[in-house]
Amino acid sequence: MKGWGGYPIVSANVFRPERVGDLIGIINRVKGTYLARGAGTSYGDASINNEGLNIDMRRLNKMFHFDAISGVLHCQSGVVLQDIIKTFLRKGWFLHVTPGTQRATVGGCVACDAHGKNWKGGSFHNCVTGLRLMLYDGSIIYCDANENSDIFVATCGGMGMTGIILDVHLKLKKISSSYMDVEAIRFSNLEELFELQKASLDSHEYLFSWLDTHKEGESMGRGILQRANHCVDGDLQYKEKRRVSLPFHMPNLTVNKYSVVAFNHIYYAMARNDDKSRLHLNDFFYPLDGFANWYKIYGKKGFIEYQVVIPTDQAYETIFELLRTITKSKLGSTIAAVKPLIQSDGLMSFPMDGFTLAVDFIRSGSLWDLLDKLDKIVIASGGKVYLAKDARLSEESFRTMYSNSLDKWELIREKYGVRDGFKSMMFNRILSS
Repeated sequence: MKGWGGYPIVSANVFRPERVGDLIGIINRVKGTYLARGAGTSYGDASINNEGLNIDMRRLNKMFHFDAISGVLHCQSGVVLQDIIKTFLRKGWFLHVTPGTQRATVGGCVACDAHGKNWKGGSFHNCVTGLRLMLYDGSIIYCDANENSDIFVATCGGMGMTGIILDVHLKLKKISSSYMDVEAIRFSNLEELFELQKASLDSHEYLFSWLDTHKEGESMGRGILQRANHCVDGDLQYKEKRRVSLPFHMPNLTVNKYSVVAFNHIYYAMARNDDKSRLHLNDFFYPLDGFANWYKIYGKKGFIEYQVVIPTDQAYETIFELLRTITKSKLGSTIAAVKPLIQSDGLMSFPMDGFTLAVDFIRSGSLWDLLDKLDKIVIASGGKVYLAKDARLSEESFRTMYSNSLDKWELIREKYGVRDGFKSMMFNRILSS
């Protein structure tokens, strides 16, 4: 079993229930620790329990009811986002918030409190009107903003540590076209990016920027900003993405400092400034879904994605310092991104009012030291690491980053009897006691 980034890879026990009754049965028979797992699209070790039982939820994938007036879909947690889009796009409905893959499950998105390019939409928690949760003793409770509200906010962003999400009431968004009006703008450095983002916040619902992590000096942080809105006209059709599958892991030297520098230079040079286009939403939101196993490009060692969020008032200076440290290391890879976020009410959720930086790194012996340095910069700014992407954060850094909510979250887990019953490799690492 492994995460989306191909690291770590471990042996683990897996149970695949086809109905809730199967789940109740296994919990009554098998004691130990549990972890609900969706499609495994979190990058590191967050969705792996190597000491207990992993419960693969993907066969619990029924859609029960959709209210066309409120836009609320009631579905099981194993439903993948792709099935929602396929079913409802032609009827004029889409997701308020979506991560970068439509192959994630609804339950996984709730547990991670996933966010995406829709900075105005916030995170998944903002779209969830209620959910049913199975506790460690097998009992099932309903929770929302009014009923069992404490464990509701502890579950959204709680990384599976509060119980097993069985089904979710998810609010969808009304749209009139399956296409996006997209504008791509080249910027010369990080300062120019922040000026562009500020100028785009009121006019564009979706913002996303690719950055060159290897350019130093006055051009440090150069890149391409994408800003977009839904088209107001056009058809409402799902477009199936053709998938390419890499048959084997690429040699470890395929992605190296020379190939990465070359890619960054070519990608920036080929982009046409102020390029306006109409893209199908599948192409805009899910470009990597065209590759069935794109992580194999990084070789058998896998890769680490380091994603952090920095409060608004510290964002430019801190991201500047992070980029300067990364560019000097020469370890940054081809994918680096900056986008704005807004606060989530999830107790342990990643999003706050600020800006997020995400960078992919090939896993190497010198990487851990670099990421430890970056952690210190992030902590000094009041920021934090995204747990859904993490595979190496220390307990000390985690406790500092999440200190504002950690004690309250632990008390809620204790109250509902789930604190010692749900475990993952991640929480064995970052919360040992």
